[in-house]
Amino acid sequence: MELVVEKPVSAFDLSGIECGYLLWGRHSSWEEGKAGIVTSATESRLTVQYHPGVGNVINHFIIPVSEAAEGQWEIRWSKDMSEVFEYGMKQDPEEPEDGEIEPDGTEEPDLAEQEPKNPEPQEPETGTEGTKPEQTGSDDAENQGGGGKGNGAGGSDI
Repeated sequence: MELVVEKPVSAFDLSGIECGYLLWGRHSSWEEGKAGIVTSATESRLTVQYHPGVGNVINHFIIPVSEAAEGQWEIRWSKDMSEVFEYGMKQDPEEPEDGEIEPDGTEEPDLAEQEPKNPEPQEPETGTEGTKPEQTGSDDAENQGGGGKGNGAGGSDI
């Protein structure tokens, strides 16, 4: 019986990423990714600092190599933005790549057969096409008399 068993182990390739690199990462549980700077890179994890948008605050997230290897992370990184590398979440093998299935798992609707969900409200027909609606406010210059000109004293043009 063997006392030591050799197993393949996942590890980050430190020749391809190091401290100071720009990194955008999105965990499978996040709606949006976060962009930041790699502050620590080891074979077992990456630490990324980012600005969360609150005053003078800095936050960080950690990418364990085990989660990245399982496909839980979508990662883009670059040293100087001249070349951007990607490591993505594994795509469902049953999902076609041509975009027929929506990200929420539903089929793409046929827009020709679908009625609008929220039709625009329709005004009732009054038989007065081409006329202005009746104005109710008395503060308008046009309703003050004098055609909206003059000193605003109101009255008629006699």
